[in-house]
Amino acid sequence: MLFENLMSVEDAKRKLLERIEPFDSGDVETLSIENAHMRILAGDVASGIDIPHYNRAAMDGFAVRHAEVKQAGRTNPVLLEKGKNAVWVHTGDPLPEGFDAVVKVEDTEEIEGFVAVYKAVRKHENVGLRGEDVRKGDVIAERGTLLRAHSIALLRSAGVESVEVLRRPRVLVVPTGDELLKPGERLVEGKVYESNGIMIAAYLREWGADAEVADIVRDEVSQLEKIFENSGDYDMVVTTGGTSVGKRDLIYDVLDALGDVVFRGVALRPGKPTLFATVNDTPVLALPGFPAACVASAYVFLKPAIQKMLGFNEEVSFFASISDNIYSKAGFTSFVRLRVDFGRMVAQPVSSHGSGILSSITKANCYTIIDENTEVVERGESVRVFPL
Repeated sequence: MLFENLMSVEDAKRKLLERIEPFDSGDVETLSIENAHMRILAGDVASGIDIPHYNRAAMDGFAVRHAEVKQAGRTNPVLLEKGKNAVWVHTGDPLPEGFDAVVKVEDTEEIEGFVAVYKAVRKHENVGLRGEDVRKGDVIAERGTLLRAHSIALLRSAGVESVEVLRRPRVLVVPTGDELLKPGERLVEGKVYESNGIMIAAYLREWGADAEVADIVRDEVSQLEKIFENSGDYDMVVTTGGTSVGKRDLIYDVLDALGDVVFRGVALRPGKPTLFATVNDTPVLALPGFPAACVASAYVFLKPAIQKMLGFNEEVSFFASISDNIYSKAGFTSFVRLRVDFGRMVAQPVSSHGSGILSSITKANCYTIIDENTEVVERGESVRVFPL
């Protein structure tokens, strides 16, 4: 019987990633830093300047020589001549030559050409020293860095105008199935509006890829063959639907004829009818048609594949306690949707199975993975949680 001998999720993921090639120097493009947001840096970037590049006031107040005010206090103010021993500075102003500290304005009082200092300051107190943030030559962004807003700001602070980034993986998303309708078409029993394709494309863009959604491909061998035979312009092809054992599930037969099927069927709940193959060296990941199974398989297999191409594997996770028992099936890895209350760090299971329930994804904000050797996670236990 088909799907009796399922490959473990761990083995399937390893076999898939073995066939994903990381991008190299030939997959680089140069972008202005304004356009490089959320892109992956292709090489280290060093600062050409000290940051800050001069000693500067870190507070509004008076620049002083710390030795002259070391006895200052609320009951023992030190009087300094304004403009000579005490010079007004705004935050960010260069520290005047010969001065080594700044007294905050609220710790001073101006009295007829003098400044009364009511608080002692240490040497370099309230001063930003040249190079204290970054020294000239320091690496300020490493290869593989995801350029978020703060990274872009630091690059701009160093005077960097453009950077080399890895190009986005080009992925063709192919929704398949005779039951699928386009928006605006008449909805009748047995037909559904196509949603997996747009969903997977959106995930791909979130994960750093350029996704193109093909027109719906019907359950016909010739149409499917045409898609795979013309896939050479893409780094990966992802299909949705047609991976199970029904008479209209033709993906396996077509891929088996055209290429090399690496695995068919994995011990993942939901997501069992996942298939991976290569056609003319192009990786093809065939995701199940049921929406929740499609999402589970995408997170478990597709996301790591894109991350390997980009050399980026940062994964945000945290621990939360489970509010109710979670039951799994021995021998299967379970993708469990959760609704996490971040105030209490408690995770409510939304659904631990049910491959066709898309609302369980929209109601969830996180997920956890229950390994194949665990049949129950009891209420109150702590699990590793990943954002959806």
